[in-house]
Amino acid sequence: MLRSYPIAATVDNWLHDAIVGIIQDIHDKLNAGENIANTQPSWRNLVSARLTGQKKDSLIRLHGVRDRLFAFKNEYAALPQPDRMTVLAALLGQNDIPNLLNRTIQPQVISQTHSLIHERAQDLFVFCFEKLTDLNVRASQYNIIFSSLADKICPFCGIERVMNPEETAQDQDHYLAKSIYPFCAANLRNLVPMCRCCNRDYKKNKDVIEGGLRRAFDPYNCIPPEITLNHTTIIVGSSPIQFEWNIDFLTNAEEAETWNSVFDLRTRYKRDILNEYFDKWLWGFSEKCRKSRLRGYIGENLDTAQIRQQLAFYQEDKADNPSTGLAGFLEPLVFKFLLKEYDENNPKIVSLIRIAVLGRQEIEKIEAA
Repeated sequence: MLRSYPIAATVDNWLHDAIVGIIQDIHDKLNAGENIANTQPSWRNLVSARLTGQKKDSLIRLHGVRDRLFAFKNEYAALPQPDRMTVLAALLGQNDIPNLLNRTIQPQVISQTHSLIHERAQDLFVFCFEKLTDLNVRASQYNIIFSSLADKICPFCGIERVMNPEETAQDQDHYLAKSIYPFCAANLRNLVPMCRCCNRDYKKNKDVIEGGLRRAFDPYNCIPPEITLNHTTIIVGSSPIQFEWNIDFLTNAEEAETWNSVFDLRTRYKRDILNEYFDKWLWGFSEKCRKSRLRGYIGENLDTAQIRQQLAFYQEDKADNPSTGLAGFLEPLVFKFLLKEYDENNPKIVSLIRIAVLGRQEIEKIEAA
């Protein structure tokens, strides 16, 4: 990821927390030999033990949640006590999202061992997720996140914008897929807005942690990776010059590789950004140099070091002021790569930069003199 979302966006997690707490209370009551009737008074008592005030009244009125909770409870009560412990451990483990993402703990999945309980859990928690819209919780979460983004660009790709809250509802993805980890389907810590391209075309229902085999960025607490293009090569025989772009992650490499695997970033950056915009970026540098020549800031007889200086100044300016959207952060990396190749005296790059700084006609004049 290119930036984190504010953890404050996950604070209003009361519905999820209440349902998890009620299931824990049911677990304790069953172990104590209590019978839990599928009645409204029983539901009211369960909710009242976890919530007060308006939120308690709101949940009590959600009969769809009540009915699904009782359906889950009925299957849960039929399990032997050791199996109930397994299910409870899965409930708690699937919601320890930070530690699942950094692979400190392994996920506990019950879809194969307790398939009916898994189905009941999915029905319950996905329904609760849908109720978050009616309760205005999802809108509140999204507004906090949208307001925190200075550039309103999807942090999963850096290419597409995230939609204004006044538009059609933005996609809020289940980062840990609800089909695999149903117990966190209504957990705000697991709900992350992303552009529709990332969500619908790339993320889909992928398991970002592959059952605990890999680390993944935590959308609410991550340090973006350092990216380099320095191992890029020139395509032999290309004219005009073309590149085989090589995108490397220098930091957070395991999380970054997961990020790439889920969202196919290398392909998208190469195909949609670097190949499409390199000529435009180089033209921007050439145009700046042309204007500087007209104003007398650049003379005709610059030596190698002075030409390099123009490239270095431009790269620094782009690094300080990267373009917003369309993965604009890649532009200064391109010029950093060109600067490296220039310093290594790559003849094709030296010629390319010399033309950009001095202009082809000026070079022809110099060479003809």
